[in-house]
Amino acid sequence: TITSLPPELLSEILCYLDSPPPSDTRLHEQPNPDLLTSPEKSLKNASLVCRKWHATALRILFRHVVWPVDRWELLRVDPSQNPDRDPVDGLPLLSFLRDQDLARCVDSLTMVVRDSLQGMVTGGSRASPGRNGGGEASDSTSPNLLVHHRPGSPMATTYNQDCNWVWDMLFQLMNPRKFTIMASPQILATLLSTRIYIQDAWSFSRTTHHVLSLSRETRTKDDAKAKEPESSPSQTDPTAAPEVPNEVLAKMMGGVSSEVLQRPPTKLFTIRPWTHLLLNEGSSTRVYKTYEFYHRRPPSILGALLGADRKNAPLVPDTLRSLAYVAVFPLSSHFGTLVDHLPRIDRLFVQIVPQDNTLRNPDEMRHVQPSDLWMERNSCYSLVMRQILSGEMSGHDSDSDTDMSEPDTARESNWRYLKEFESGDAADKEAWDMAVQFVCMSGTDWHVEREGVFVKRP
Repeated sequence: TITSLPPELLSEILCYLDSPPPSDTRLHEQPNPDLLTSPEKSLKNASLVCRKWHATALRILFRHVVWPVDRWELLRVDPSQNPDRDPVDGLPLLSFLRDQDLARCVDSLTMVVRDSLQGMVTGGSRASPGRNGGGEASDSTSPNLLVHHRPGSPMATTYNQDCNWVWDMLFQLMNPRKFTIMASPQILATLLSTRIYIQDAWSFSRTTHHVLSLSRETRTKDDAKAKEPESSPSQTDPTAAPEVPNEVLAKMMGGVSSEVLQRPPTKLFTIRPWTHLLLNEGSSTRVYKTYEFYHRRPPSILGALLGADRKNAPLVPDTLRSLAYVAVFPLSSHFGTLVDHLPRIDRLFVQIVPQDNTLRNPDEMRHVQPSDLWMERNSCYSLVMRQILSGEMSGHDSDSDTDMSEPDTARESNWRYLKEFESGDAADKEAWDMAVQFVCMSGTDWHVEREGVFVKRP
């Protein structure tokens, strides 16, 4: 009978009840934690049959883990506040994986981070929305949040909270092939200890989630040996200043000009040899309701990932070979950040037209001129196709998320290394036909491989 089968054979049988996780199939949709809920319950139901089935199915069920966690929970177990306690002990899901010896089974981990603190940071300080959504710091001093504002320059918030203990904790416990974070852009910037522009955040959706996903083809035991970012040129600024005293931070919080902001380099991008990165920034349709929307800048980590602010090195690792950028009608000025600072990769995927019923949603489209959406869509694809076919960085006329106007000479040739470009908007015939026309008239080595995909001949 089936109850007398050895666990290995029973596991093979139960695997047929398994299904691809939503984190593999739905990350190109509008980011929402509900996307990660699977309607398929067959394997879970099988695990309830008896203890033997439960023990066998458990290792299959926990191949793909969704970890909902609040920022407050992370602050409570921060080793800097509790040096004598293992942070895993204070996080129920992680402690369960450890105690049941299931952590080694995890193939993909999706971290959904909420923010019940509503912008509060450790050290007793709060970053609160000011006029037009700009950030204003309180009078108290915090070693974890710097608001850097110079007269005549854009408002940006720099998070210098060291979250490397989170990555050390997770990747010492497990060795996932794929790691995904779904959170607000502000929380993403906090976890990555990076800089984010917030002055125009009010004109974009306040409830928007962004998705950052890192993956690789396979995982090996050797991957558990993490690279220290201090020795990686992609993470270290050799001109970085020593640690800034709290007295100086207080002056910065008060608006005193400072050219150097100390930030700990994040380990996340070098802790495993990631080869693929996906960034989904959700919908930007709300900004089109504002006056002179084309001057707005979204709260986004895209510039930090690609090193648009040349005072700081890009976060993307040298091992990266594939990049996917997903958004819903991003402003072409923001999209230009990707165009101007493309890392050296083999494959680029872009999707900027909604795949759902956004355009038929009366609340979403109220006070929006549809022609503005399509104009920005056309501008984005024009920027991409021009660079693909020319193979060199010529820049564009719109403002991007970089503070430097000079061309990025270190990356100006990266487009010529691109081997494949895929558009997730091939169903949008107007956009696809426009791209095909570009390729056919170019006389270059690029050709249409299949619908939505251009490939460069060797």
